[in-house]
Amino acid sequence: MITPRRLAALAIVALAVIVAALWLPRRHTVPEDAQPTGAVLPGLSEKINEVSRVQLVSKGGAVTLERLGDAWIVKERNYPADAAKLRTLLLGLAKLEMIEAKTRDPANYRQLGVEDSGPAATSVAIEVHAPGLKFSLLVGKAVGSTGSFVRVPGEARSFLASPQLSTDTDPKHWIDTALADILADRVKELSVTPASGPAWHAARDAATAPLTLRALPKGKTQRSPDGVTPVAALLVGLHVEDVHAAPDPATAAATSSTPFVVVRTFDGLEIEIHGRADGDHRYIRGSVRSTGDAAAKEAAALAARFLGREFEIPRYKYDALFRPLADFT
Repeated sequence: MITPRRLAALAIVALAVIVAALWLPRRHTVPEDAQPTGAVLPGLSEKINEVSRVQLVSKGGAVTLERLGDAWIVKERNYPADAAKLRTLLLGLAKLEMIEAKTRDPANYRQLGVEDSGPAATSVAIEVHAPGLKFSLLVGKAVGSTGSFVRVPGEARSFLASPQLSTDTDPKHWIDTALADILADRVKELSVTPASGPAWHAARDAATAPLTLRALPKGKTQRSPDGVTPVAALLVGLHVEDVHAAPDPATAAATSSTPFVVVRTFDGLEIEIHGRADGDHRYIRGSVRSTGDAAAKEAAALAARFLGREFEIPRYKYDALFRPLADFT
């Protein structure tokens, strides 16, 4: 027979067991409301100089950056990558720190933009490859100007992390946009065949002298002594917006009447640039040679960039390359 005293003792023992069951897990686990600390991608900072491939994928596009020797290329364009922008991304990933824990419920991932990759996903999936290692991350919505929601694929917990990352997946935004930078005082002469109107030629004997129109059509005179000289800056800071494979030879032959310009420098660099208009877009392709040793290395580097490629440039820059004679007479 269970006496009241025995019943009370059993109740005390049961209560002790329940308290212990509740207390022990808490004793050995991190509380749910504890905020995380540390790197989102531990180990990346030690391998950052060994990275050989970076890929960013979203439902809107994909870009792959690959190391070739000491240089990087945008694979989709087979063209040199913007090394500074890539370096900024890698350093950002290596320094990425957890600021605040967020949802671990897959049903809520979409609100943060950290759902698993797929046709309807709003996340950007980033993969960084180093010898024997792969670092993966899903980047979601930006928070302010310093953070983003992120989640490591295969892990339930998502986080607010900092710094904010550049997650552009358009290949054209990762190319090295600098094409040529020929200082104005290097230009000795130039010949221009515009899209319409007569071709024209201008030259000078010294870098400090003004460019002067030569062999003008009958009845034409140069409007002002220094009016042509600013054209010498046509290749200063020439940047491109995108790059593609050049048209095939048959297409190029069919468009041989398109505008072109030939620029010659005092140190023997010769650059020929052809233009092509396509709706609102403007394209150029070119060839380069050197007539002396002074510019041979520069000519080879620039020729390698032009080889087999066509570049999209801003319309105002295109128009500046192929100005008509009427602008100066």
